[in-house]
Amino acid sequence: MTHPILGDITRENDKDDGVARVSYGARSIEIRIIADEIPYDATIDVAASVVQRLPSLDARAKQVAATELTETYNNGWNAFEQAQEDGTFKAVSNPKLSQDEFASKLTLNAVNVTGNMLDFFYDDENMFWGHSVVVTSMDGIAFNDTQAEIFG
Repeated sequence: MTHPILGDITRENDKDDGVARVSYGARSIEIRIIADEIPYDATIDVAASVVQRLPSLDARAKQVAATELTETYNNGWNAFEQAQEDGTFKAVSNPKLSQDEFASKLTLNAVNVTGNMLDFFYDDENMFWGHSVVVTSMDGIAFNDTQAEIFG
C-alpha cells in the first residue's frame, strides 16, 4: 500500500500491522503502525498526523525525556568502570548534563503508533550504556499524558 504522507507501507504477519519509512532531516526513521482498539485505517490516519507534526512532537518528546531522565543520568548512569587491556578497570565519570544538553544527545530512530498511543524511540549516544530512551504519549498527538523510560 502507498500512502500520500507515509509512502510505502509494508504489512507484517498478515495482521493489522504495518511499517513505513519516512525521511526526517538527513535520515530515515521507521513508523510502525499497530492497529489496537481502533481500525487499521484510523491508525494509519494517526500515523500520518504524527509524520506531519514530527518536528514539534519530536521536540516535545525530547523535553519529556530530559525532564524525567536527566536526574537519573546525572545520579549514576554518567559514571561507570571501563575495562582496560590489562584486565583491570578504570573508573570513568562523564560530566553531569543540563536538561538541554541531555535533550541534544537524543536522536529519533522510530515511532510506534499503536491505535492512538505513540512511542518515540531514541538513540541516546550511549548515555544509558546501550539502552534506549522511549517516550510514550498515551493520548496520541495531544501529548498531555506522557512518560519517559529507559528501555532494553
